[in-house]
Amino acid sequence: MLLGMLDEQIDSVITDSIVPVQDSAERLASLLKEAASWKPMLPFDTLTNQVELVEGIPLNGEKMNIEFISSILIYTVIYLVFIALLRLRGRGFLTTVYTYFFNRKRGASLQSEGGMPNYFFVFLSVCLSFSILSILLTFLMDPPFAFFHALIYFLIIFGYYFLVLGLVRLFGWTFNGRHCASEIILNLRTSAIVLGLSISPFVLALFYVQAVAVDMLLYVILGIGIIILIFRFIRLIKILYGYRVSILYMILYLCGLEILPILVLYKLLG
Repeated sequence: MLLGMLDEQIDSVITDSIVPVQDSAERLASLLKEAASWKPMLPFDTLTNQVELVEGIPLNGEKMNIEFISSILIYTVIYLVFIALLRLRGRGFLTTVYTYFFNRKRGASLQSEGGMPNYFFVFLSVCLSFSILSILLTFLMDPPFAFFHALIYFLIIFGYYFLVLGLVRLFGWTFNGRHCASEIILNLRTSAIVLGLSISPFVLALFYVQAVAVDMLLYVILGIGIIILIFRFIRLIKILYGYRVSILYMILYLCGLEILPILVLYKLLG
C-alpha cells in the first residue's frame, strides 16, 4: 500500500512537470518574435536621404529611393546610347572637337564632316554636356536630388549659352569682326562639349559609389573643370589678340561673359 501511494505521487509530479506540445510551440514562437523585435535593422542609406526601418516597417522614403535609382539608371542608359551614336555615326566628330580644343588649330570645321550633318551632332553633344552639368549642379545645390531641379538648371544653362552666342554674334556685326566672332563661338561650342563630356563619367559615378568616395570624385571633377577652363581662356585670349581686339573690349568680354558667371556660381555653391 505504501508503494502504491508512492507511485501515485511520482506520476502526479511527472504529469504536472510535462508542458503540452502546443503550449511549448506557442512559447517558442513568442520568444522568437520578441527577439526579432529587439534586433537592430540596417538603415536604407542613399545620397538623397536616409530611410530607417523600425520594427520591420519601412518609412515613406524607401519607395522614393527606388524610383530615384531607377531614374538614374534610365538616364545613364540613355546618355550612353547617345554617346555611342556620336561615336559610331559621327565619323570622328568627337576626335575633331577634342583635337581643335587642345591643339588650338584655327579653321577647324565641326559642321562639314560625317555622314549626317554635323549640326545635329553639335546640338546633341551640347545637350548631353549641359545635361551632365545640370545633374552636377543639382547634386551639389539641391539635396535631396530631384530631376525637376536638374531640368530647371538645364534650361538656365542652355538659355545663357544661346544668350552669349547671340551677344558675340551681335558684337561681331557691330564692330565688323564677324570672323573673330565665328572663332569665339567655335571655341565656346567646343569648350562646352569638352567640359561636359570629360566630367560625365565622374558625375554619373557619384550616384553609384559609396559615400566615402564622393568627395574624391568631386575633387577630380573640379580638377578637370579647372584644366578645361584654363585651356578655354588661353584660346580666347589668342583669338582676341590674333584679331587685334582692343584691350578694353577684351577685358570687358572676359570679365562680363566669362569670369562673372563663374563667380556667381561659386557664390551659389558657397
